Amino acid sequence: MTRILLSILLSTASSFVASAQYFWRGADISWSTEMAADGKRFYNTSGEATEINTLMHECGMNAIRLRVWAEPTLGGWCGTQDVVEKAVAAKAAGMEVMIDFHYSDFFADPGRQTIPAAWKTTDIATLADHVATHTTAVLQALKDAGVTPRWVQIGNETRNGMLFSVYDEPTHTWSTASGLATGSTDTSKGGGWTSYVQLSNAGYEAAKAVFPDVICMAHLDTRGSDTDLSWWFEAFKSKGGKLDMIGLSHYPMSWNAAGETSATTTGKERNTALLALATKLHEAYNLPLMVVETGVYCEYTTGGKAVMEDLFDQCRKSEAVEGIFYWEPEQYNWWKPAIYSTIGWTNYNMCAFLNDGRPTPILDAFQPTPEEIEAEGIAPLTVSTADDSHSPRYSLNGQRAKAGQHGIIVSRNGKVLQ
Repeated sequence: MTRILLSILLSTASSFVASAQYFWRGADISWSTEMAADGKRFYNTSGEATEINTLMHECGMNAIRLRVWAEPTLGGWCGTQDVVEKAVAAKAAGMEVMIDFHYSDFFADPGRQTIPAAWKTTDIATLADHVATHTTAVLQALKDAGVTPRWVQIGNETRNGMLFSVYDEPTHTWSTASGLATGSTDTSKGGGWTSYVQLSNAGYEAAKAVFPDVICMAHLDTRGSDTDLSWWFEAFKSKGGKLDMIGLSHYPMSWNAAGETSATTTGKERNTALLALATKLHEAYNLPLMVVETGVYCEYTTGGKAVMEDLFDQCRKSEAVEGIFYWEPEQYNWWKPAIYSTIGWTNYNMCAFLNDGRPTPILDAFQPTPEEIEAEGIAPLTVSTADDSHSPRYSLNGQRAKAGQHGIIVSRNGKVLQ
């Protein structure tokens, strides 16, 4: 009976409705299957082994982000089959899904947007066909598996463009040494903005053909010096660029030689700067925004928790930002993909798990507010700091809750946010 009740609750929690109190709280856990293949397991705060999507749900999250690579020759992960399997698992745990197209065989970012090996061409129209075909194939595979993503990213951190090497071999930039020109003027190298928009729109239109209601976003990194990105969106829109949402990367807290206190202060200041930027973009283009990547230095647990809670507090008060996704929180004990050693990459240092595979307090910020719980259909609920151990209590994955366990707890009296 308890399992049936929990199944109903999870199903209800995933049946989201629009609400002024709604806020997306998610994580990119694309490494999770590779970590599992390496023998890594994930544990809740009580030390019980827990499926990663269920664990993220217990941490308060309601969405999962998954990157997809065209032909993942470096390591073999994040291809279509791997992404579909992870998306199915996310949906089973009551999560909404964001698909992050890199349009590359490995990581794409502002300085690296390498064309997939199988797509090598200097013809923009042919390359746009590849973008459309790849987008369609991945999304159709998800549809066939019963997964409807809520969001699709058309490229990853494309401030400087995408699919660089068509334009300026061997430096892999678009129009200038810094990427796309600041402004709407095209250059002679590949057509600049016109070519970029042609490629981006090919992905947008392909996504809409499979899922007409999917929210498509352009995703840019943010930097400490950014006070205005209107130059990018003015150029993009002037060439006919299509988008429904703006996605931003925001990493406010890194290692600081002055120590954790200084890093915490700087992190909160960067949060404030991000909100000013987000508000300006929202007001200028009437588009919602999402922080699709964030993270804090993992060894600054106290400061990291404070910075993350500050980010949530500021974003929740904003009309511009609809949610926050943590990038790869589940990595722990300095694990890294095997390919990293081959290519000389170091370990990721902004995870949010302890070395024993349990979440750190950094993820406390992702717990829903009472208003969000009600908006998401998990109400009625009470908010409690007391240990109600007189009746059986269960977490959302059906396991018996221990005294003092945090998160959403189910008892005979309903749901409790403890």
